[in-house]
Amino acid sequence: WPLLQPPRDDDEGGPIRLCVGNGVDPEAAGAPTLAVIGPSRRGKSVLGCLLAGDDPALFAQSHSSFQAMTSGVHMAEVGLPIHRLRVIDTEGLSHVGRSRSRREALVRQFLISTYLTSSWVIWLDSEVLSTSFFTTMWLVHDYVVDVLKVRDAAGDRLPKLMYIRTQETEVQQLEYRDEFGDFSAFFARALQEHEDADILRQMFAPDGGLNGHALPIWTVEDLKSFEAGRFWDEGHSSPFKASVAALRERVLPQCGSETAEVIAIESDAAPRRSGAPLMTLAQLEQHLPRIARLEAFDPRDHEAAKVSRLRAHLRASYGRVADGAGVGSRRPASDTASICVSEMDVPDLLNIFDPEDRDVRRHDGRIDAVVESRLREQCRQMRLDEKVALADPEIAAVLARFREVAAAFTAASEAFALEAGPFAEREILLDAVRRWRLDAASSAEALGASLRDAEQRFLARSGLTPQAMRRLNMHERARWRIEESVMRLRGKVAAKMLALEGETWEPSDPTPRTHWVWRVGEWRWKAPAQDGKTQPRSLRPREYAVWTDGRAWTVYEERRFPKVGEHAGVPREHGAISGSAAEGALPVPGR
Repeated sequence: WPLLQPPRDDDEGGPIRLCVGNGVDPEAAGAPTLAVIGPSRRGKSVLGCLLAGDDPALFAQSHSSFQAMTSGVHMAEVGLPIHRLRVIDTEGLSHVGRSRSRREALVRQFLISTYLTSSWVIWLDSEVLSTSFFTTMWLVHDYVVDVLKVRDAAGDRLPKLMYIRTQETEVQQLEYRDEFGDFSAFFARALQEHEDADILRQMFAPDGGLNGHALPIWTVEDLKSFEAGRFWDEGHSSPFKASVAALRERVLPQCGSETAEVIAIESDAAPRRSGAPLMTLAQLEQHLPRIARLEAFDPRDHEAAKVSRLRAHLRASYGRVADGAGVGSRRPASDTASICVSEMDVPDLLNIFDPEDRDVRRHDGRIDAVVESRLREQCRQMRLDEKVALADPEIAAVLARFREVAAAFTAASEAFALEAGPFAEREILLDAVRRWRLDAASSAEALGASLRDAEQRFLARSGLTPQAMRRLNMHERARWRIEESVMRLRGKVAAKMLALEGETWEPSDPTPRTHWVWRVGEWRWKAPAQDGKTQPRSLRPREYAVWTDGRAWTVYEERRFPKVGEHAGVPREHGAISGSAAEGALPVPGR
């Protein structure tokens, strides 16, 4: 798809436009990017397809000797076994240097932008260090070296050059075969003797940044295999295929860094990384107006890079909450209404948080306040002015979106609370004794009624549909809590247990009495704090048992007493069933 487009008709003389689509992340730093440029009618589009794989439809080609197909700058992103690869195909540059027209000014913007966002600049030509090559390089050099001073600012992040002589004949190979063996060594010698070679050393990576390669004439069989999408099949073999394969081995493994950090080249105070490209697509978009005017980048522009990193941080934390405010956006931050809300709907947003998380409890359950607090802290760590961050349309839209759904989160937290109210494990166990006589069926019916009542309260407050409610983690966990609790009650068994009257048992104390009890499984008596730390042993689920004579009852927590070497029950709650009807009595264990 087109990556760089000329200015709009109503913006003559303005900057070129950056267009990003097909799921490409414009803020991906260190994205391996191969840019194929050079004079017209040299096979750049075909080579771009072959570097990316063998899909002939990736870039449009023309086999005409005078009619070109590519206009502007196009990009394709493909998946490789290790990483995503970006390949850039540019229009032919045969007209560069003939005039100082508006067309050449646009081409200069295209070239500079391509240089700043590429890992490898691959020049395709039929000559060695041609005049058109150096004419083009001077167009870029005058700006990126003299104005931007990229060599001083980012020497270790400069792209590499691969100069390719294409459609090389056997007669041309006679020029170097005997003395140098291959074109690469011959190209290195030619660079040493060329009067303008120094500009290349200033523009490209200092270590291994200047390389040469030759592609032989491709045959009709090569063309047919390529058009059929079978160029890399084992059944196809040719010198041209072998040479392209060797080229891929040289450029693909060295492209980019998967762990690179975002950086702007214009400020020494900005964070640094190693490895090309110099800029992400998102960073380039911030500088296109200055590139159009051939101006130096303002040192304060590193704030744009920080905002870009902050957007990436929000997406990593919460997903793409709001779309449409990224690369190419010219909307003010106040224009959040025109920003498209992403496919993340209300349940998706609410499920990001847990009501028992430390940050959520600290802000009284207001998730919008949690997001704002975390944003302020991230700005502090990045040394980014909060007002600058809030001026970004996407960041402003994210905050606005969480403000919209905060009330629904509060309603869900209150309706389906698991650590307080009717769905807390302690309350379920005590209600099972006091109200439901330890009967699993009665417990299931009563808890189901409580859940339905909570659902109605939530729907009335939130305005969500029942389908959306059932997707909430809080609602699902409430259902699970009921099912698990009923299952434990259904599995109660009568057993004997040592029962204490207090909470301690020393070796000198008399042996506790043995009682028949109902063992009811593991329950959590106290709610744990969700602060990312290991739960204290006292807050983990424990085995519980219920003693009763039909009216009086005691709930015991079973503990192990190391000094004595025995397990015994510690009383946690006690009471009595009111009334005298026999059918209202608790079942007595051991009878």
